[in-house]
Amino acid sequence: MQVPQGYVVFQLLAIRPPATPTFEEIRSKVEGQFKNERASFLLQQKTQELSDRAKAEHDLKKAAKDLGATMKTSDLVAPDGQVPDIGSMANAGAIFSMKPGDISGPISAGGNGVVAQLLEKQAPTDEEFAAKKDEIRQSLLEAKQGDLFGLFVTNLRQNMEKSNTLKVNQEEMKNLTRQGAQEGE
Repeated sequence: MQVPQGYVVFQLLAIRPPATPTFEEIRSKVEGQFKNERASFLLQQKTQELSDRAKAEHDLKKAAKDLGATMKTSDLVAPDGQVPDIGSMANAGAIFSMKPGDISGPISAGGNGVVAQLLEKQAPTDEEFAAKKDEIRQSLLEAKQGDLFGLFVTNLRQNMEKSNTLKVNQEEMKNLTRQGAQEGE
């Protein structure tokens, strides 16, 4: 078989029939999944607690200190910008609709939990707006076109199914979706 680095030759060493693994064989995997789920739950719980406490006291700095959380401040960030240790602000769009002084709810940032307080909000200058105006217009246009195309395809399929122009083999569809779900596990 050809691969990007050259060629690979396979050799069949054994054939194992499908079998349910023993507990010892999957113990570490199950433990790892449990620990990850538990850590994620605890992170969400602590982040929610920090958010609730900061909102009640109207002081994120004090609430973070009381709970042992790290408090950091960033420079001004655009909605498509990056914040060190947090990452892309695309997931935190709610922050940009807040007023200065407002404290956010919990925000998931990869392996981190974040509660943000908006210190300052700065509108773009006329030059910045003019520079990005076409880019913003194009992205909105592409989003609307995608939505409209999706609606068109959905309506077309429904109409074709109603008029019996399109017939879906439900049994094969079930087999395909079941097969796809098993591959994703």
